[in-house]
Amino acid sequence: MIGRRSRTPLPPGKYRMGGKHFKNDKAFIKTAVGDVQRLEKYCGLNAESALFDWGCGAGRLAVGVREHLGRIRDYHGVDIQPELIEWAQENLSGPGFRFTYLNVSNERYNPDGSRERDLSVDPGSVDVFYAYSVFSHMNDEDTAGYLTLIREALSPHGKAFVTCFVEEDVAGWEENPEGYGPLDWKGRLHCTRFAREHFEQHVNAAHLAVDRFEYGQETDGQSLYVLRCR
Repeated sequence: MIGRRSRTPLPPGKYRMGGKHFKNDKAFIKTAVGDVQRLEKYCGLNAESALFDWGCGAGRLAVGVREHLGRIRDYHGVDIQPELIEWAQENLSGPGFRFTYLNVSNERYNPDGSRERDLSVDPGSVDVFYAYSVFSHMNDEDTAGYLTLIREALSPHGKAFVTCFVEEDVAGWEENPEGYGPLDWKGRLHCTRFAREHFEQHVNAAHLAVDRFEYGQETDGQSLYVLRCR
């Protein structure tokens, strides 16, 4: 499947979030399909699932769903960058695939957005919640608040697949920690790092539980959490 030429439209390079990791077409599709396969394995994703893609960008995960599953009952991608959502709506929308622009605040990507937190999702409606490199660009207060909203969004047996920077024996939350990771962090919330214990306190406060943890194997050294309701 990966080796053939995809019939799914691919976003231009300027719309591909994630830096060098997703610029090449083959790598872009391969990583997308790989994440869909992990969602199958870790979260029970299938063609009958309701999949919520928070911070969807121009729809990388949607491309992976189309390539690997072909169809899905409900894929809903949301993002706070209107140009990315516009591209996704024009090129990837269709039966089972929809995209929504959220005008909510983030100091890096949408500083003038609304301060009221919103996911634009019905409570208890999400089987699989996907948030790749979202908490890695979020302040500590919003992290706690949005974890609570994730818990509210999940169906009783739903799971959330999220990545973030966590380490042992560091400050609870730090912005752009000097000398950390592979990049020279620049600008607001380029990298936000949590003490693992501190992040998991937010998880527990949101009435979520850690179902799986994988340290440091994601983009730029982020760690993976699979969360479930408790």
